[in-house]
Amino acid sequence: MSLLSPANFDSAYTSMIAGAIPLHSGDVDKTVFMIAQDVLGTAKMHLLVATDPASKMVYYFAAPSSAFTSIAVFATPLAAALPSHPQHQGDGIYFLQDVNLAVAVEKTRDQIRVVANSNEAMADWIAERPETPIYRVEECEPWAMESIPGAYRRLADGISLRTAKYSSIIAVVSLLVYFIASLGTSIQSAAADKSNQDHMTAINSAVTKIDFVSPMSQQVARMQRVSALVVRAGGWIDEYEVKDGKEKFVLMMPAWITKDYIDALGPRVEADQATEENLVRVSLGMPLPGTTPVQRPLTMAASSQTTPTGATTMPAAIDPARAPSAPTGPPMQVPK
Repeated sequence: MSLLSPANFDSAYTSMIAGAIPLHSGDVDKTVFMIAQDVLGTAKMHLLVATDPASKMVYYFAAPSSAFTSIAVFATPLAAALPSHPQHQGDGIYFLQDVNLAVAVEKTRDQIRVVANSNEAMADWIAERPETPIYRVEECEPWAMESIPGAYRRLADGISLRTAKYSSIIAVVSLLVYFIASLGTSIQSAAADKSNQDHMTAINSAVTKIDFVSPMSQQVARMQRVSALVVRAGGWIDEYEVKDGKEKFVLMMPAWITKDYIDALGPRVEADQATEENLVRVSLGMPLPGTTPVQRPLTMAASSQTTPTGATTMPAAIDPARAPSAPTGPPMQVPK
């Protein structure tokens, strides 16, 4: 028996229509809506649309929404007449009876229609079709008919749900990519720092292995080691002096240098901020008097000259690209 009251049963089924259209690649729901609108004379309706891929047909039930004003949700077991329903039994008459009204859905090949009338009239109508199978649908699974606004809300909810799901996936992928990129950058930076430290260590090791045969060769080797470290850091030698076996120098180096560079120059080396932006003044011993930080090239002179004080003088600087002009400060003095 139907769960609807007799009044609601009569209101729902007396205005219901059924039909079928060929399955096509366009908007099937819209096509059904346009056809039902022409038949019912209103755009406010409830629809039940079912597609049958086997027969390449689309079957539908439609009724004006005004017939369901007293029915919150309307579901009909006559949906068993639709080929895609799990309890469909093939062509025939699917029959539903209430107190005052009986309803039949006749399915024949690619056609379907709804017939509703009094119980007596429907009994006569069925008697005229003795060879047509009759299927009672009271125990069949009911399928709901949905209003057009309700269908739109369902589609919108589905789109919102999918959008939220895809947004979550994108967020997780973005975080994963960020983590991998950060990890790669950290590893690359650590490898670069280790490479710089290894290079400085190799230079120090190579210089200390030189077989010194004279004090002059020791002094030249020491200055070469200092020059190599300064070049590696991208700086220059501002002052350099060896007098009575004591070494003094003033170096101008970029502010980004690490403590490893300072330690490689030996003990008692001090560093402070230079007047120039982004430069550090690195010195050993007291800064030479009357000097200011000036960029100058460093070249090993091919010849030396003897000063009246008995010291050998050698101009010192590096990186000719930094200062194309000749040195302007006092020369380096190294005893014979």
